[in-house]
Order: sequence, then C-alpha cells, then structure tokens
Amino acid sequence: MKLKLSFGYIIAFLLLTLVMLELHETVHITIGRIICGGWGSRDFNVWNLCKDCSVHHPNSWLATLAGPLFSFTLMWAGMFLLYSANNNYKAIGFALIFANIPFGRITQAMMGSGDEMIVTRELLKDSLNHNQLVLTCSFILVLIGLPPIIKAYRTLKNKMAWLYIAGFLTLPLVFILTYVLTALNTLLNKGFLNAPWIMGTALLITLHTFIALFLLARFYKRLLPIGQE
Repeated sequence: MKLKLSFGYIIAFLLLTLVMLELHETVHITIGRIICGGWGSRDFNVWNLCKDCSVHHPNSWLATLAGPLFSFTLMWAGMFLLYSANNNYKAIGFALIFANIPFGRITQAMMGSGDEMIVTRELLKDSLNHNQLVLTCSFILVLIGLPPIIKAYRTLKNKMAWLYIAGFLTLPLVFILTYVLTALNTLLNKGFLNAPWIMGTALLITLHTFIALFLLARFYKRLLPIGQE
C-alpha cells in the first residue's frame, strides 16, 4: 500500500484525530457517570469525576481505564484492517492507528503521567515505587502499542516508509498540543462558551465536536484510497 499525502488527506486525518480525542474523553465521562451517578467537570483533554465519587466508589478508577482501553482497541482494530486486501479498509486502518495518538499515550506514561499511569498507580501503589510504576506501565504500553505501528510500517510501500511513520507518530501529537490543549483550552479557560450544558460538557466543546464531525463526514473520502499496491 502506498500512502499518497495531499492537503485534503491531511485535513481529513486531523479531523479524525479530533473526533477520536473527543470520543476518548466521552468514554471517560460516560463511565464516570455510570459509576458515580453524576457528571464531573472537564475541558478538551482533562476530565474529573463528580465530587466525592472516588471516596464512595473505590472502583471509580475504571472510568480512567475506559479511555485508553477504547483508544487502544481502535488502534488494534486499525491494525487488523491493514491485513485486508481492500485498499479502502487499509486506509481506514492506517488512519485509525495514528489518529488515536499511540506515541502520545506511550510517552505520557514514560514521563509518569496519563490515564494509564493513574490506573497503574491505583492497582500497584502498594507493591512498587514510583520508578517501578513508570517502568511497568511504559513496558505494558509498548507491548500493546507497538504491534499496530509495526504493522503500519510493514504495510507501507513508500520509499523511506520509516519517515512517514515518524511523521504520523509525532505531527498529530504536535497538532493536539498546540490546537487543542493550548488554543481551545485557552478559549475555554477565558470563559468563552464554557458553561456546562449536557453531560457536564461545555458548549464550546460540543459545538467544536459537531463541526469536526460534520467536516469529517464531508471530507473522509479524502482518506480513501491511499494507493494501489
């Protein structure tokens, strides 16, 4: 499979990345609502359980686990699509793997943060020290995260395929850090459409998500097909 990058492809891929990020957060807050009985506060990438939930519900850490479990499931679904003989399915699979930011999930754990570290700390805090927790979590995520990346690399027939993989691992993460975590969260923190109105979610987040979904529905075909073998 050859990857043919274009402006339309990049736009469609970034829209998919935004949708995947919001779905990740929606899984968190929905499981939190089921466990706690109420919605917590959130922004574009940080969410909270409702007040005192963790005190009354010791299994509330499952809401934290739910997000990365969802994202890694989609990465693996993408990997299996890469085994298809249909280039359209391969295109979807490739996009799903990298739109769920595997490099970001792994590197967060290596820095001692992220959902996966919170869960690891909750489950193993009485058995391991901080450095051991980081190493354990990072090792598990590398084991889970590398197979889809390796399959994507082996599927690409482009010259210097490693450079394409490196770009898809890092550039979407840079996009999320600058556009979502910096620009959008700054708007939210300054009070722009920040009143929660449904599912504990600010109106700005909901509007942004619907716009991203609408545009993705219009442009997703730019991801298909990405080339003939």
